[in-house]
Amino acid sequence: MIRIVIIGLWICIVALGSLYFAVQQNSTTAAVSTETAEPLDDGKTDVFSVPIIIDGAVQGYVVTELMYTLDSAVKASVKVPVSPFINDEIFRQFYGHYSEVKDVQSVKFDDVKQSIIDGVNARFPKPLIKDLLVQQFNYIASKEIRDQNTKGISRG
Repeated sequence: MIRIVIIGLWICIVALGSLYFAVQQNSTTAAVSTETAEPLDDGKTDVFSVPIIIDGAVQGYVVTELMYTLDSAVKASVKVPVSPFINDEIFRQFYGHYSEVKDVQSVKFDDVKQSIIDGVNARFPKPLIKDLLVQQFNYIASKEIRDQNTKGISRG
């Protein structure tokens, strides 16, 4: 009988000791990770379209909606919203830079993304944007829009 009680106490001591060391290890890891992680804010732009003009005619539109992460420390010193700056850079990237529709349809977003980040960050004293994430990034041809708009109209 005494042997069973001693074994039970031993199991309780081992279990409590394991729990104590697990909690200690977890709190040490959490303290280290919060010190090294830089604080970030996030946001998203409105849906934004840029007309693609080739040979004096609108051939289509690039439609974007992006999410972004910002450095919290820099954002605290900035008093203007960031979204219009991102939209302006998107407009600068696409408006008047393509000679064929096929060029627009083969855009590599990683290159555009980095260019937008660099362009926006150049407007602030310290780099503000950390990353851009795609919510929506489409090219819509003008013909598709016209066809959609005249879909229910009978031609007779």
